[in-house]
Amino acid sequence: MRSLVVAADYPWPEVGGSRIRVANTLAGLASAGEVDLLSIVPTTRDPGDFAPPPDTIAVSRVVRSSVVIRPRNTVEVLEAFLRGDPLVFPMAGPTVVRSLGEMDPSRYDLVWFFTVRAWVWAGMAHERPTVVDIDDLDDQKIRARIALRTASPTPRQVATSMFWRQEIRRWERLHERIARLTVPVLCSDIDVRRSGLPNAKVVPNGYTRPSVPLGRIPVSRDPTILFQGSLRNPPNSDAARFLAREIAPRLVAEVPRARVRLVGSGPESLSSEIDQSSVTLVGQVPDIRSELATADLVVVPLRFGSGTRIKILEAFAHRIPVVSTALGAEGLGARDGAHLLIADTAEGITAACVRLLSDLRLRESLVDDAEKLFLERYESTVVSRRVREVAQQSVR
Repeated sequence: MRSLVVAADYPWPEVGGSRIRVANTLAGLASAGEVDLLSIVPTTRDPGDFAPPPDTIAVSRVVRSSVVIRPRNTVEVLEAFLRGDPLVFPMAGPTVVRSLGEMDPSRYDLVWFFTVRAWVWAGMAHERPTVVDIDDLDDQKIRARIALRTASPTPRQVATSMFWRQEIRRWERLHERIARLTVPVLCSDIDVRRSGLPNAKVVPNGYTRPSVPLGRIPVSRDPTILFQGSLRNPPNSDAARFLAREIAPRLVAEVPRARVRLVGSGPESLSSEIDQSSVTLVGQVPDIRSELATADLVVVPLRFGSGTRIKILEAFAHRIPVVSTALGAEGLGARDGAHLLIADTAEGITAACVRLLSDLRLRESLVDDAEKLFLERYESTVVSRRVREVAQQSVR
């Protein structure tokens, strides 16, 4: 089987959830036959942020299409409105279509798109069997974000919510179109049920098993609580602020030597919004393992979003105890008190963190069971086998 992956990302180095997911997809397709990659990357990406494909993934050809990604102009917004498409969907220009033409999709048995953006930018319909990895359900993220609105919204907030409710329906229609023309892929059974797409397949997120896990059972004299991810991503940005403003002060009051570390690229304004006496805004790091090696806990206080969190799988793989909101852990099959601790309020998350910084027996039992869950369902070779299975089913 010969496959073409068209991805709205370039996966190497494997830093962040989307890059890891693309890399797992390529590994799975390469195990079924020859695979090529057309990578769509914004012109703003750092030229030094590209590594060659690893020897472990046999990608035959890699083409990068650098594009200017911009908001829609007035005419494009009107056209999207008339079609019923999401109005906030960004544009990428004709370069993607030209690059795809050069790859000649007709030469492949399967074309696999990573994210809805890649599929739309490339012109949507194709003659070959096609898979679209939706990855995140944007309509679900909008729903959860609306739910966080204050009990007494301002007129502007009411108007904004009305706009976003219409945007939810536009995303739903786009997903329905994907289901009519392609095989849609999502991260979990929960997302499949929420999507309502009858032909959707599940390909879970995955993570490579470390040769030596970096976690430990003893707690440091100065306990470190880690939250990592792109802080420009709205769910992560909201979680970082929630952690810094509402959880960290309570945690430090209970464990005075504890420190919270926010790791990932974020807006400059974030540093002025948080109290850095107990929270360190680290920024992007070249190798997340240096942060994982010092973390006594990983906390995932997400309040909206969709998909599943690779940051939790990463902690499971490295045997680091995890505290998460229910939404942060959903879709993974991880149980409160068995694989991690779950709480949704600032008080509850604080109490869970304090508990895991003091109860060594609980720390050990959680990381033992979490590691078993990771190895059974989410280790990268397991995920790659699932990619191959979906690909083979799609070309029959």
